[in-house]
Amino acid sequence: MRTKTTTQQRTSQPAKRGLNLALMAALSLPALPAVAATSLEDLQQQLDAQRKQIEALQEKQKQEQEQGSLADRSDVSLYGVLDTGVEHITNIGEDSDGLTRIPAITGTMASRLGIDAHIDFAEGYRGLAKLEMGFNADDGTQGQGGRLFGRQVYVGVQTPYGRLTVGRQYSVFLFALGTSDLIGPNIYALGSLDAYLPNARYDNSLSWMHRFTDRISAGASYSFGRDTSGGVPASGTCGGESLQVGDSSACQAWSAMLKYDTGTFGVAAAIDTLNGGDGAGAFFFNGQPPVDMSDSGDTDRRTSLGGYVKLGDGKVGVGWLGRELDTAATNIQSDAYYVTANYRFTPKFTLDGGVYDITNDDQDADATLAVIRGIYNLATGLDTYAQMGYITNSDNAAYAVSGAGPNTAPAAGESQEGYMVGLRYKF
Repeated sequence: MRTKTTTQQRTSQPAKRGLNLALMAALSLPALPAVAATSLEDLQQQLDAQRKQIEALQEKQKQEQEQGSLADRSDVSLYGVLDTGVEHITNIGEDSDGLTRIPAITGTMASRLGIDAHIDFAEGYRGLAKLEMGFNADDGTQGQGGRLFGRQVYVGVQTPYGRLTVGRQYSVFLFALGTSDLIGPNIYALGSLDAYLPNARYDNSLSWMHRFTDRISAGASYSFGRDTSGGVPASGTCGGESLQVGDSSACQAWSAMLKYDTGTFGVAAAIDTLNGGDGAGAFFFNGQPPVDMSDSGDTDRRTSLGGYVKLGDGKVGVGWLGRELDTAATNIQSDAYYVTANYRFTPKFTLDGGVYDITNDDQDADATLAVIRGIYNLATGLDTYAQMGYITNSDNAAYAVSGAGPNTAPAAGESQEGYMVGLRYKF
């Protein structure tokens, strides 16, 4: 449910005065005795003329209320997601322990509370603003390193030439990745193999998005200092713009994407590049230690290519995610390939799943993750779900099945299972 407040321009004072005078004239006519037919006809003509004047003024008032003044038309919406449940993970660590918990970060998507606002100020031009906070549904604490609006906070304008926004916001890389990865930010998903993906946001950034036609869209984003607090998981904290004094490329980031989407099938390509700087690191989430990225010439680049096709009530997505870390000390590459699908069996029940395979020859760390998930709609905005994830690791790899927090990985070379049942409420 979305709560909206709308302010519109009122009817002009001259129009109001005309309407009031016409109504008063009509109501002040005295009761008349029987008169000749000609007198009655004259009176009827006068009344008809007054009625038409009143109707014209009422129609004008209606049109002005509907159209309003562009400069005064605004809209503010409150929205949110609460998503959590109970998860059980097997075979954790060297002792092969199990853990049952209420995960903090995600179930099918991360919990959040947000405010969207816009105001039209000229034909085809709109001011935009968003404030979105993330929180941990298990204990109510703030997410994203304790930021108040850690998920997104930006202001911008929508124009005929695209949407331009400034603030803390998503890398446009994610908008392309979602074309083929149909599981998205799930607790068992591609984010289990690369935890940067569900956290791909830039501080101090400019972003441009534009839909050229109904089928073709593009975007680009650039950060003057990609992170100032908290950092993405296990990747350190690369400082903001202050580090650029004397080193203009430190902690910068940029991304770009291009998408073609018909509604029946689509393809998308994207790139995301992070520069190094003081405090920065790169982590492959496979049990290997972080790699130092303290030099501004170090880069961590991800490239994606994927697509989907819709088949009746089902949908299939396939994709590739490549990553190259290039630092003064080392060069590491990895490749992930995946197939995902969903099928709506009834208007209320959907089954989806996927298989993700990652290879990293430089660290000799490979893994395969399989996911299956069922979602049942209980009411508008309210869903219940059950899901399972299973991961196998090569001898030197220790990827965790669950993307909902650290310290749950198996021992190197071991497999692991995760199970979760939960509720999701969107408003």
